Amino acid sequence: MLDTMFATETMAELSARQGRINDAIAIYRHLIAGAEREGGQPADLARVAQWKERLAALGTGSAGEVSPPVPERRPDPQPPGPPPVNQPAAQRPSLVVRETVRSGQVIYADGRDLIVVASVNSGAQVMADGNVHVYGALKGRAVAGAHGQRDVQVFCLALEAELVGVDTGYLLSDDLSPHWGTPARVALGADGRCLVTPLPVGRPTPAAPTGQGRRW
Repeated sequence: MLDTMFATETMAELSARQGRINDAIAIYRHLIAGAEREGGQPADLARVAQWKERLAALGTGSAGEVSPPVPERRPDPQPPGPPPVNQPAAQRPSLVVRETVRSGQVIYADGRDLIVVASVNSGAQVMADGNVHVYGALKGRAVAGAHGQRDVQVFCLALEAELVGVDTGYLLSDDLSPHWGTPARVALGADGRCLVTPLPVGRPTPAAPTGQGRRW
């Protein structure tokens, strides 16, 4: 049965990349059904159309030949009057996990930041609509901005991740060799690809590209 808490475009593409095509198809169907029930703005409908194209490609076995959809970035609305009712994820109380996240566990912070006051083991998955903070070694998978927030980040004290991403940008373990095992933060660059910035004690270091960077 589909775990709806982990049904996101990011996880659908991760499943497809790992050869779990049935899982990817199930996630896209769930996303499409939910979006069609809720309706939405033209930008939302365009994203649903992209999901349907991707679903068709997965269903015909041509997933490896079709570039996964990259959602368009919406311009920040600037209407006059009071600010919108919906608050950013960072303004909600963070979900705090005080134990090590073990292999096979999935933790999702819905609409808020996630703080893990321990390590994230290999095979574990942590995800948040806001920022992800890991005060230990990040060895599993971590995704911030799970529902389209592009200005959030992943922070950890030892970057040893199987996968780390923000929105639809991500890096794999092979991309992290310059920063392996070091304190780091991961954010999106202007081109939608992830950048890794070391977190040394003392003067800040400018962000720099890591490997090729990846996007779905």
